[in-house]
Formats: sequence, C-alpha cells, structure tokens
Amino acid sequence: MRKHLLYWVFFTQTFLKRHTKQIVFAALTGFLITLFTFQVYPYLSMRLERKHYRIGIIGNYNINNLPLSIQNKISFGLTAILPNGEATEAASLSYTVENRLIYKFKLKPNLKWHDGKQLTAGDINYRIKGAELKALDNYTLEINLKEPYAPLPIILSQPLFREKLNGLGLYKVVRLIKVPGSDQIAEMTIVPELRELASETYRFYTTKKDAILAFKLGEIDILEDLDSIGELENWKNLVISEKTLYNQVITLFYNLKKTEFKEKEVRQAFSYAIPPFGTYEKAASPISPFSWAYSQKIRLYQYDEETARKILSKSPLATSSANLVLTAPISMLSLAQHLVDAWAKVGVPVRIKVDSGIPGEYQFLLRTLPIPPDPDQYHLWQSTAENTNLANYSSAKIDKLLEDGRKTLDIEVRKKIYADFQFYLVDDAPAIFLYYPKSYQVTRK
Repeated sequence: MRKHLLYWVFFTQTFLKRHTKQIVFAALTGFLITLFTFQVYPYLSMRLERKHYRIGIIGNYNINNLPLSIQNKISFGLTAILPNGEATEAASLSYTVENRLIYKFKLKPNLKWHDGKQLTAGDINYRIKGAELKALDNYTLEINLKEPYAPLPIILSQPLFREKLNGLGLYKVVRLIKVPGSDQIAEMTIVPELRELASETYRFYTTKKDAILAFKLGEIDILEDLDSIGELENWKNLVISEKTLYNQVITLFYNLKKTEFKEKEVRQAFSYAIPPFGTYEKAASPISPFSWAYSQKIRLYQYDEETARKILSKSPLATSSANLVLTAPISMLSLAQHLVDAWAKVGVPVRIKVDSGIPGEYQFLLRTLPIPPDPDQYHLWQSTAENTNLANYSSAKIDKLLEDGRKTLDIEVRKKIYADFQFYLVDDAPAIFLYYPKSYQVTRK
C-alpha cells in the first residue's frame, strides 16, 4: 500500500514538472472562459437575441381593415406619403401623366412578395372607382381615368397585398389567429427581415376595458392608441408617451338645415364663447397644419366671451324656448359638457344627447373628423354629398373650389385653390374646428 502511494506521488510530481506550462495555460484559459461565460456572454446573448413586443390594440379588425400603422409595416403602395402630404415613390420608380387622365407607373425591379414571387404590374390590385388598371409589361402599369383626379397618387399609397396578407414590407406575418366563428383577428405576429428590429405580436381587444385588464394581467407589454390614460396614470414602472394626431380634428357641426343656424354671425358667436382646451392644440382649419396646402390666412376664433354674449343676446337662441340639443358620443361627454357650460355663461342653454351614430335629426353634432392626406375634401363640404356632408352645407363658391381642386394637377395652382377654400369655409363657419386629439402609448418598463 505504501509503495503504491509513493508511486502516485512521484508520478504526479514528475507530471507537473514536465507539463507545468501546459497546465498553467489550461488553467488560465479555463479562467477566461469562465469569466466570458458569466460576464460577457449574457450581454452578447442579449444583443444577438431578437427582441419581442406584445402590443394591445383596441378595435375589431380583419385582414381587410387592419390599422394603417400595421399595414405599413407589412407592405407599401405604389407611392408613399411625405410628412407634408405630397406623394413620393415606393414600389414605383416614377410616373408620368398624359392629358391629366393617363398615368404610367414604372415599377422598381427586383421587388419581391414575402413568398418570394416577383412583383409585376399585373399584381397591382387597387380598386378605384372610375379608373382602369392595365399592365403594359411586367414593370409598367397604366391607369386610365374617366376624368382628372389630382388625389390619385395619394390613394396609391395604400399598401399592396396578395392573399393571406402577403406583402412587400420589412415585416412578414408568421402567425394569424382569428376569433372562432368569425373573420375578426384575435392575434397576429409579424417578424422583420432585419435582426436588429423587434418582432411584434398584436392582440386585439373589443373594448378599452378588456385591453387594460390584459395589460394588468401581463398578457401585453404595450398599449397603443389610447384616447386617455385614466387609472394607468398613477401606476409605477410605466412609460407613458403622447402624440398629437394631426390627421384628425375634433369638430362641432351645425345642422344648417335648421333655421336657428341660418345667420353666419350667430354661428361665429358660438366659437367665440368656447374657452381653450387645456393642453390640446387648437385647430383652425379642416386641413392639417403640416400639409403643403395649409393656409395661415384664415380667420382665428379666439376666446371672446363678451363678443359672444353681445351677439347671442340678440338671438332667439338665448332663451329656454330655443330647446337646443348637442348630440355627442359617450366618449366625448366631458367635452360636450365643457361646451354646454361655456354657452350657458353667454346666456344660451343647451342640453346634451348621447348618441354614437349619425342621427337623422340634430342641431349640434360633435364628432372626430378624419383629415385626409390630400386636401381634397369634396365628400365633406360639397353640396351634393348628402350622406357625408354632416353640416348639410351648401355654397356655390366652395363647390367650385372643390371641383377645381380635385381636377388641377399643378401643385402651385392647387395651393391657391385650397387657400381660398379654407378662407371662405372657416369664415362661413358651417362647423367649429375645435382641436387636434391626442393618443397615448403605455409601455411597461
């Protein structure tokens, strides 16, 4: 036993003596590997792994009406829209116009759908009333119009899709879950081509209450496009960001079929009576202030309680027998009360009626008015647009400007047309453009 033990002692001493350098090198290497594993690798791994966000959206959507913000991630159109509302190239390299009626678009070569198929002119599937689309060759699309229509390049910014949300953009749909027995989307996951971008899963909730509950339960990390924060404002470990929506304007429409609103001065007086809306940015026109068509040469209805009282006191509206009613959706109830209180201060009593639809009969109507990227607002103010002209407004001057504006392709001429349109419309006051709404995003830290 003793001899056996001495043998191993001598063997070990000899081995260490002969291989000291190798042993030291191996120990140092092992130490560095261990240090890398515990210190460097977690950071490197975090950088290499793709981030993933779970996002909650409020609303009922199917593959045909997804929010434009999501559509723009999955695909793009023939054109894209610049911040000032002008059209620029996207899937198309360029286009020409002949006789104001024939548009020829040259497509970018080597654009591919998410399934690998080459994009050709025959794939362009826009459905535009009064337009005929024809593929002249694989990379040339011709659009023939029956009459001139200046907003066409803006309309062609709508993202292109094939079946199953097959698009052209950076993000590809990899998972789509529908509500059982419905075409409504419950959940959708999109993954980007670029690894440095995060993948995203969108979960759709019918009501704001459902979305907030899901956020509380940890089902989602981000809540997008909230119209207000509510109880979440006092939560810890949240990042809340807000943005002003310049593509919408909160608007109070007069029903100009009603004799009580026949006088322009009376309509203007209601504007003077309304005090500011806190942190909301006051609107002056139905055209975005960032649009190339926006004009500053318009009437500004600053808060002037004295002037409002002076005008309205001479009107029969300043009596209880006038029986004025403001119709508003429940989401705008606090705003409606703000208006009613302001008008009461100048001697005009008004009641509130809650209605989220478009009633057949109304006097004042409070709604969110979408602002299209092109300044053409024919459907909102043209006298023959019965179903979409909420104010029942009729003006030969405005009708002519709207007709000319949508048929004129020269942008400098259009600027002059829409400057006149804004000047006369705002002065005539068929509606009060109150303020631009805000949306909020809530993110868990």
